[in-house]
Amino acid sequence: MAIDIVKGSHKGFFPSLVASANGNYAHVYNITLANAHDNGELVKRNTTWASFDNYGESSTAVAAADFTGVVLGASQSHPGYWYVEVLTVADDVVALYNSPVSEYPERDLQDEQLFYNPAGEVAQGFTLMRGDVLELSANAFSGTLAANASVTYDAANKVYAI
Repeated sequence: MAIDIVKGSHKGFFPSLVASANGNYAHVYNITLANAHDNGELVKRNTTWASFDNYGESSTAVAAADFTGVVLGASQSHPGYWYVEVLTVADDVVALYNSPVSEYPERDLQDEQLFYNPAGEVAQGFTLMRGDVLELSANAFSGTLAANASVTYDAANKVYAI
């Protein structure tokens, strides 16, 4: 992960109830990134094997039909974050996440929205399934956030579209 000093310029994500993140379902892949991504962004896993559990990021973007979800409401544990429940997801779509660890002792420099995953680095790719719940910062969305809003993924803008 890399740090970008512009506070709040990157999306925040926590895999609250993502089964693969908790060791309960499918795989967590290591994805070598072709492009820079924030945590929580969706990409397709390339089918070309690189090493043990490492695959590249596919050059094919996630289509709107590859992911649907619903906004459950505002997060109780992270102010400014929202819960999204996965309704449908394509088999090769993964949610990117690397635990942001700051080397700086100052509290302001430990904000996870300062961090991103640069191209060429490896990020964890969580396999998603129906019922998983993603916790995403408000800047991860386009449109007006509200409970029960339908969500798809806009790969061109790297946001969850309402």
